[in-house]
Amino acid sequence: MTSGRAKVRLDRRERVTVITPFGDVDLHNLAEVEEVLAQVLSDTSTDATLLDLSEVTFADSTFLNQLLQTLSDHTSIARPLVLTGPLQSAVRRLLEITGTDTILPLADTAHEGLQQLRAVDASATRGQTPAAGI
Repeated sequence: MTSGRAKVRLDRRERVTVITPFGDVDLHNLAEVEEVLAQVLSDTSTDATLLDLSEVTFADSTFLNQLLQTLSDHTSIARPLVLTGPLQSAVRRLLEITGTDTILPLADTAHEGLQQLRAVDASATRGQTPAAGI
């Protein structure tokens, strides 16, 4: 990690923005992740967000708060969001201890997350209500 900031990769798969933070994400280096999340919300060239947490080795309560805010922000503009793993043990434990693993839309892998987002897109196209939690 350089300059105390988290590294973040931003990709695009079809009309889905894929955000992948790397390393420890905590109070001291959350800013770059926040910037990317804000940028993605205003991007009208994509329809959904996949937040790949598989490379996050540690997360604290500030990152957890950001995840909950990200879910709220996405929900408020009807933009589907899925968080994926496989989660590192420290991240999984944080979500389990706080009970947010039952609130956040989680998929085991990026592939499964993309499938969930495609299912949401397909049901929206057919005029159906998306699956709960997405």
